[in-house]
Amino acid sequence: MLRTQPTPRTRHAATGSTRLLAALGLVALLGGLAVIVLTSQEKTGSGSQGPASTVPAPAPKPVHAKPTRVRIELAGIGAYDPEGDQVENGGDARLATDGNPTTAWRSEHYRSTFSKSGVGLVVDAGRPVRATRVVVSTDTPGYDAQVRVGDSPTGPFTAVSGSEKTTSRTSFVLHPKRARYLLLWITSMPVGGVAAVNEIGATTGG
Repeated sequence: MLRTQPTPRTRHAATGSTRLLAALGLVALLGGLAVIVLTSQEKTGSGSQGPASTVPAPAPKPVHAKPTRVRIELAGIGAYDPEGDQVENGGDARLATDGNPTTAWRSEHYRSTFSKSGVGLVVDAGRPVRATRVVVSTDTPGYDAQVRVGDSPTGPFTAVSGSEKTTSRTSFVLHPKRARYLLLWITSMPVGGVAAVNEIGATTGG
């Protein structure tokens, strides 16, 4: 029996068919991979979203409230004259706390130099307090004074402010010390030789 040998044309046709089939197979494979990748991306994008990023709100700034200033009720009860005759118009002390700026407690009259360490006006807070500020109004400005405090209207008294030369309205900032009685201690006289306290007030806090 005779076998027919493939001719060159036949071999060429077979080789071309094989290459075509291989190319088609490669295209199909790549297409399948592309479909798989796209499907995977769609599932990842739609089905498993990551946690939404949130920006924390800025923390509110702390608000430091200023201490409330509270008025202390005062009553003028007398004068303080430890180096004199113990009088110093003490009966008029109430006029320095009556709320009327036209009335005043006034020291005795001094002709020239002030010959003693001081005289003063005593006011009563009614209970122990920690005053932080005293304000004095006067129609005889120019005298030097400081604020002192004590547990008795007759002393002793401890200085809780520096010395100030008075104007028509003078504010004394105190180093708070708990006490019931406050003393405006006058250490020099103004022109005219009489120191007046038309009104004296005190506050705590603030």
